[in-house]
Amino acid sequence: MNRYKRKMSRTLGLTLSLSAAAMALLPAGIGTAQEGGVEPTSIVGQALAAPAADAAAEPTASAAVYQDLFSITKIGSYSEGVTNKDGGVAEIVKYNRDNGRFYLVNGSGNPPSLDIVKLAAGQLVKEKQIDIRALAEQESGFLYGDLTSVDINTAAGRVFAAVQAKGAGDPGRILELDYEGSLIRTYEAGSQPDMAKSTPDGRYVLTANEGEPREAGIDPEGSVTIVDRQSQSVRQAKFDDPSIIDDLVHIRGDADAKGLIAGPGTKERALTDLEPEYIALSGDAATAYVTLQENNAVAELDIASGKFISVKGLGFKDFSKPENALDLLKDGKISLENVPFFGQYMPDGIASFQAGGKTYLITGNEGDATDFPGRKNGSTVKDLKAALDPESAAAKFLKGTTVYDKVEASSDMAKDGIYMYGGRSFSVWDAASMKQVYDSGSGFERITAERLPNNFNASNDKPEMDSRSPKKGPEPEDVKIGHVGDRTLAFIGLERVGGVMTYDVTDPEAVRFVTYSNTRDFGASDPLASDTAPEGIEFISAADSPTGQPLLLVAFEVSGTVGVLQLNTTQVKLDRSEIALTAGGEAGSLAATVTAGTYGSNDGSVTWTSSAPGIASVDASGKVTGHKAGTAVIRAVSTDGYGAAEAAAKVSDPAPTPSASPTPIPSASPAPTPSGTPTPSSAPTPSSAPAPSGTPTPTATPAPSATPLPSSSPSSSAVPTATPAPTPSPSAPLFGDIGGHWAADSIREASAQGLLTGYADSSFRPNAPVTRMELTAMLLRAMGVKEPGETAASRFSDGASIPAWGRAYAAEAAERGLVSGYEDGSFRPDQRVTRAELAVLLSRAAGLEAARNAPSGFSDAALIPAWARTAAASVQAAGLLQGREGGRFAPTAQTTRAEAAVVLLRLLQLPPQGR
Repeated sequence: MNRYKRKMSRTLGLTLSLSAAAMALLPAGIGTAQEGGVEPTSIVGQALAAPAADAAAEPTASAAVYQDLFSITKIGSYSEGVTNKDGGVAEIVKYNRDNGRFYLVNGSGNPPSLDIVKLAAGQLVKEKQIDIRALAEQESGFLYGDLTSVDINTAAGRVFAAVQAKGAGDPGRILELDYEGSLIRTYEAGSQPDMAKSTPDGRYVLTANEGEPREAGIDPEGSVTIVDRQSQSVRQAKFDDPSIIDDLVHIRGDADAKGLIAGPGTKERALTDLEPEYIALSGDAATAYVTLQENNAVAELDIASGKFISVKGLGFKDFSKPENALDLLKDGKISLENVPFFGQYMPDGIASFQAGGKTYLITGNEGDATDFPGRKNGSTVKDLKAALDPESAAAKFLKGTTVYDKVEASSDMAKDGIYMYGGRSFSVWDAASMKQVYDSGSGFERITAERLPNNFNASNDKPEMDSRSPKKGPEPEDVKIGHVGDRTLAFIGLERVGGVMTYDVTDPEAVRFVTYSNTRDFGASDPLASDTAPEGIEFISAADSPTGQPLLLVAFEVSGTVGVLQLNTTQVKLDRSEIALTAGGEAGSLAATVTAGTYGSNDGSVTWTSSAPGIASVDASGKVTGHKAGTAVIRAVSTDGYGAAEAAAKVSDPAPTPSASPTPIPSASPAPTPSGTPTPSSAPTPSSAPAPSGTPTPTATPAPSATPLPSSSPSSSAVPTATPAPTPSPSAPLFGDIGGHWAADSIREASAQGLLTGYADSSFRPNAPVTRMELTAMLLRAMGVKEPGETAASRFSDGASIPAWGRAYAAEAAERGLVSGYEDGSFRPDQRVTRAELAVLLSRAAGLEAARNAPSGFSDAALIPAWARTAAASVQAAGLLQGREGGRFAPTAQTTRAEAAVVLLRLLQLPPQGR
């Protein structure tokens, strides 16, 4: 939605309502074939069968194959009481699991506000309205322009709001607030900050700064602001290196006297032409992926260095392929056809997920025309076809017909074809290469044609059928990822016709449709007031949901409403959350109750797994057997994968049996022989090798800076949180924040082995960077040091800052030569550990021999500091630490707690002879 053209209208009052109506499947109602003009390949008058993901599929006359796997029900509704046909009333919504409230951006309000709304017990209560203009203008000289985004960070306990300045070229602001909306501090952003995004640990806050040419003669630089809350520093990452921009990136050229951009520009214009829109993070949160919508590209940003690594164009969608058929004509008919035109993907929303140890991105391929004073590229086929290469497929197709004259297309592309705005789809991309893995093709138009035949391709301000066909169709906007059971779901909002599409992307190579829900009332007397124009989507996991089922919050920016939608998925419940067992003793059992989701079958069966089979195993019937002392997580997953439940299996050693009294037993022997006294068994030691002594190193380890390999996110809050004190014995690893995480099994196993612990709130915080104190304790435990002696830590100048639980660990590690102090004699317990430092510590802990060769195969090997190169090569050869995506070692990247769990288990598996 173009905020530049925003206008306000108002309706009366605040509306609070609840609805329990599930989305009904509407009958197919497909129009008749078009008449006149050139005969295209047309899909009309037939059931719209779904094509295969990557192959053309002939439509058949059979029943539609877009079957819902479960339903989504609207269970709550909230209204701002304001509508605006140009949007901006209820734009972005974020849920705070700490207080059960959602925070809603209302940039069109008077005053513009951030509204705090309670989500609980079936009713929505607006508790507070934060006047963002007043907060922003507390800074002398700053003039408020617009409120565009909000992000919640529970690790830092903070709310971040993106605020644009009144002047198009003036720097915006990032407001850091507490949960109640009180201003903590303000940071300067680039021009026109749009999306705000914080790393999971709260250290970094980013904004995508669009830098649109909204005022004649002013074209600000597009950028990404990076706030490091730990150092309180702010950097602006800019597109000042043409060498990283590939040739597919669309850069707009000069405008003619009428303001029309007639052709592409050079890479030297990238500094002002590239317009960041949305941000997603890599699994370890070391890298940000930024959509550049108008440039049909995605930029890759290294957060720690503040530098863009690459800018990659996404190419074009070929609408001549059968799987990409679309409706281009505003003729009151549903007519999907193939034409020799191309679509620029031009993604708006972007989100990331992990699969098979890799990072994937999903994009909502909306499309957007440039339309500013003195700079426009919006045109039509009528005005473009005369300049086409006469030998091009488009020129031959359009010769002698005016049927497609009103179709919108870009004026600044090559003359070999017609290039339209958007892909009318969502795509899955391999983040490392930006290769497209999947595209939904014509799925969105096929599904909406099938279910909303009377409002197919309607706009968001009026229900007129087919009005958006010559433009961008349904216009996919925001996208979000959610983990449900063992499955990964993608949610895509359709800005124009409305509703949310849901797809299962667990296997990026085999994406499948799940359901489509549209809560818009097309017959409402006020067409603006009924869930129109979904802009922001927020997923709430079942663990964080007040209903116990996954939820979606959908912010509708035209109607000014928020819908609370419940995913009616399969539910699995266990008869208990904990089971106590004795090693080698009698088995116990768990019983699972399965409640099928809508449209699902309920055979009651589940698949059982154990996070640590060596501690406690489980068979197909739920019988759990204890093998050795420790804790394992027993998980039951429904057959469809959308329901899951867990229980902790706590295994203790058998109590020693006292010996019988030595009463003589009559026998032929001259003296009786007393029975033997059994020796009590002891708890197993998790380490498989003796602790190496190590050699102390007088040189300080350099200060860490950024993040690591396949984990899920680094960084941290301004004031580092205290390192959680470990418990002397393993606690049940039922961490509430690791479901669906790539390292979940390793975290559970490492916890069961007593190598690491969680926080008091039952979280593990897998994406938070591990600190020197945490990693030191973890490594010592892996080396078999369970309870170090009470040696004082006075050898370090900052001994008083070392937490009480960690002082003995710090002293023990120093004695063994595992760690050494910094040049000032400090230990710095809360310092983050870089990958270079991790390599050194792992090498020492494992007692590895120094490698003779430098580490191999890393594109950034030259960046590995000299003091870490030997260690990096040693741990690489031992299989303890490998490279990150893109073939980089990333020596300055921070190590997350999830990664620490993985490498600790690898350390335990290292054979003694390899140490």
